[in-house]
Amino acid sequence: MDRCLELSSFRIPRPKVYTPLQLALLAQERKEEQRRREGREKYGDIPLGVVYIYRCKPTLGVAIEGGANTRQPLPRVVTVQPGGSAFESGGLRVGHVILEVNGIPLAGRGHTEVARLIAETFKDKEEERMELLVTDSSQSVMDELRQRLSELAIEK
Repeated sequence: MDRCLELSSFRIPRPKVYTPLQLALLAQERKEEQRRREGREKYGDIPLGVVYIYRCKPTLGVAIEGGANTRQPLPRVVTVQPGGSAFESGGLRVGHVILEVNGIPLAGRGHTEVARLIAETFKDKEEERMELLVTDSSQSVMDELRQRLSELAIEK
């Protein structure tokens, strides 16, 4: 009987054991991929990124330009100031175009309204971080985005 077990190549694989941190990171990756997928459905096939800014400093430290009825119809990051939460959190870069803040679309909003929305979202004490859906500001991406946003406006 022992001889049969020795010849058998059957083995039960040991289950992978994840630490709580690994589980949290896997859940975070799944959530980010879901946000990108939703963004591609809404904004077309453009490169999208999810950036989290944690309230680790008293100021956000971001300057934006653009908004509805300007040359830049969506807010674009022009400065990320060292010492601000955006700089410390990493991920947000000069040239990023912000499409959504915590799931709220910014298309069609004026510069003042966008700046106020970003500032209020950052100051919200109930959330420890804010989520930005961003893309780059290359000409091809912006052309694709303008086309897609005009199609969405026609559909409404």
